[in-house]
Amino acid sequence: MSLKRDRGSFRSDNCRMPDMSTALRHAAWADEKLFHSLSTLPIRALAATYGPPEWTVAHMARHIVDGAEWFRYCLSGVSWSELRLPEDVADLQSLSGHLASVNAALIEQAGLPEELVSFTDETGPKHVYRSVILAQAALHATEHRAQIACALEVSGFAGLSLDAIDVWSFASSESRDGR
Repeated sequence: MSLKRDRGSFRSDNCRMPDMSTALRHAAWADEKLFHSLSTLPIRALAATYGPPEWTVAHMARHIVDGAEWFRYCLSGVSWSELRLPEDVADLQSLSGHLASVNAALIEQAGLPEELVSFTDETGPKHVYRSVILAQAALHATEHRAQIACALEVSGFAGLSLDAIDVWSFASSESRDGR
């Protein structure tokens, strides 16, 4: 399959989008594991930071959900929510449940054909290929899961292993579950 340059992006001749569903399913699975792990830690772990004081574990956890909502908005026009900063286990569970539904919507988007999608952000109208947004959706939370793990580790909280939520663990989990 050859690639052609089209409006600043690469696309295949027949505009078939690569299957992003596995990467998105991994992200959703890892998000679920992350929020479960956070809910088992002392609540003061939500105040942990790896450096910038405004980027606490609580802020990064909410930002993961905010980001997923943003990607869903870009793809479908569904507006985002005003999310509370998690302060306790119930808040973490609420965020996790909401994130699961948003992630499910993103996974559904992976089944749609490749096309330019249009949305408006604070600088005006944007036009981006669906696959670009889905790729960023799959990668976004990974970055912040790593930051959360770092914040917890440098603050003395054990319990979040990035190896336990990496793509290899996900693949093992899926093969055990018969998927």
